[in-house]
Amino acid sequence: MLLKPFEQAAMITGLRALVQRLDSSHPLHLKISQDLQQLEAGDFGEQSIIRELQKLSRNLEIYILHNITLFEPVPIQLDVVVITPYAVVIIESKNIRGNIELKRSPRQMVRVLENGDKHIFNHPEIQLDEYIFGLSEFFKQLNLQVDIFGIIVFPFNNAEVYYEEGKYPVLMRRELTYFLRQHISNSKSKSKIPTSKIANLLRKHHRVFQTPPLCIHYNIDPKGIKKGIFCRHCYQFNLIRQKQSWFCPKCKIYDKTAANQALQDYCLLIDEKINTQTARYFLELSNRHLAKRIVQEYSNKKEGHNNQTVYYLKDRQ
Repeated sequence: MLLKPFEQAAMITGLRALVQRLDSSHPLHLKISQDLQQLEAGDFGEQSIIRELQKLSRNLEIYILHNITLFEPVPIQLDVVVITPYAVVIIESKNIRGNIELKRSPRQMVRVLENGDKHIFNHPEIQLDEYIFGLSEFFKQLNLQVDIFGIIVFPFNNAEVYYEEGKYPVLMRRELTYFLRQHISNSKSKSKIPTSKIANLLRKHHRVFQTPPLCIHYNIDPKGIKKGIFCRHCYQFNLIRQKQSWFCPKCKIYDKTAANQALQDYCLLIDEKINTQTARYFLELSNRHLAKRIVQEYSNKKEGHNNQTVYYLKDRQ
């Protein structure tokens, strides 16, 4: 059963906005673009693993949860959690390409690309050690005795993996369902765990991780962020207000909510609070009444009165 479906990584929407609104000559533009690509690849890999696991859930009693974040008693963020009748399985997804060597001593993940570039990362085992410890402490706090183990999964065949025997199984995605079937079959002599109770406790205690506005996260001066309302089809700025909508002269498309997109960008990149004057400046509007109306429609609360009114924009994604 897919109890907590796939959800896009929280930062992706903000990073896409930042790549769009930051000048390509900015010294951090390349890094931010790479961070976005890495998160998108991670999401794509996790989504493919969820689809594979759903095949297994058709005839076995398992619960699947994507992207579980716990802050107490130990902060952990888990890619994919599978609750079988006998254990909780943490899946650490690694969607990276190239020749991958998982070294045992010291524990490192070494990647070599086709052009010879070499990159060294933390071994996924180190992450799984922390996740298993954190989840064990979580269950201990709730007086639950639950076996926990981890699996490292490469979701696609774009990686050639060399593996020095370690603590956790290393699988390709296509091996995952067979591996879990065998695990469940070999565990039948053990006592069953309360799968539904555990799954619902994890979902209940999950908390969305809120990153600060990305200008703060990357230490970017907000003055360097491009202002204005842009077309979501051709990504051109300088839309024209026509017929109570926003018209793009280039692709000839009307978009009634293009200004909402711009305010969401402001919220993700700069601040969750805004006043009418700042909104006029960021949206590049000459009509203050229009600016006020747009902000009022896209806010969920306000504080103050008259010229001192501050609006809280809708929750960051």
